[in-house]
Amino acid sequence: MRYPMPNDGGAAAASGNTRHGRRKHRFISRGFTLVELLVVVSIIALLISILLPSLSKARQQARLIKCVAHQRGLAQAGLVFSQDHQGRFQISTNNNGLARADSGRQKFEYSPQGELLAWPVALAQAAKIGFRRNSDWAFRGDLGNLQDVYARRGEASEEFDLATCPADMLGLSTAFYPVGADMLVDTDAGTGDSYWGRLSFGVNEDLVGSEVVEGSSVGAVGRWWRDPRGTPRWAIGETGNNKAGERFQGNMDRVYDPSTVLLMVDAGPNDEDELLNGEISIGAPGGYANLIMSAQCPGPYLEDFVGQWSNRIPTRRHAVGRVNVVFADYHGETVTPLEWRESAYVAQKVPTKYSEKVRISPYRPFAD
Repeated sequence: MRYPMPNDGGAAAASGNTRHGRRKHRFISRGFTLVELLVVVSIIALLISILLPSLSKARQQARLIKCVAHQRGLAQAGLVFSQDHQGRFQISTNNNGLARADSGRQKFEYSPQGELLAWPVALAQAAKIGFRRNSDWAFRGDLGNLQDVYARRGEASEEFDLATCPADMLGLSTAFYPVGADMLVDTDAGTGDSYWGRLSFGVNEDLVGSEVVEGSSVGAVGRWWRDPRGTPRWAIGETGNNKAGERFQGNMDRVYDPSTVLLMVDAGPNDEDELLNGEISIGAPGGYANLIMSAQCPGPYLEDFVGQWSNRIPTRRHAVGRVNVVFADYHGETVTPLEWRESAYVAQKVPTKYSEKVRISPYRPFAD
């Protein structure tokens, strides 16, 4: 019998280790080929192309949800305000409207100097933000000099986030009222027609406004703008029984079917170009201001308003033209356009039908 020599196993082991070492050395020294690198890069690029749209949609959805949350916060502030003011929302009007609605300056909120507070400032007070005057929130600027207004946007306060939408890339607008030198008494605010601040929403002037021209019911045209429970100003229409009513002057208890009537909505310019080049005018169909009304519209619904006052609702702020709405009962929803058409006033398409019917007119429809 032959036994292995003591060194045989060691030699075999050494031989095996040597071969393993050579294999390991060859594995370590071997790099990636150009083809392999291109394949990896292609896979990464493919994954990015797949994921980016999803990430973009996720960001848009997050901004939309946060915008809804801000509007609901405003709605809560509006509800608190109304509970402290006998069911009223802060009025948005001029001196003629105030003479009709609050000649004693007791029903609404004013600055210590006696200036009517813009509705965002009144809601900020209800939300316990320390604004006492309009100039605490915004600066005064001329409607006719938007270049100067835009250059001064850094002067606007950032303390009231609820008044802005995260999807609003501009974040600067005007509540319009109080407007004009005869209404503005806060000398520390500078000069200009109106206050400009961080604002992304508008209010329904039919609800929170008052007649702005003495001796007339301005805007009381069309069969949608009337109050069958009140005393009509005059009869219009062929039948003679279709009558115009007055704006509600902030009295939310007068709203017909408040869960369907718009109180606040996404409003203002879509972007910087629209601010600087768009016409800001109450009388111009293509102009914008953060005031929504059914006057001069062919129907009582949101799509009728957008068709008539195209630049007042930002149809590009959210994906597929969605807009966020707070209703007169202070609940909030997101509505989506279902149909579009070319606008007669601006070079863009405007919605002609929304997934949820939103009324601008707070009055009982004529058909009822």
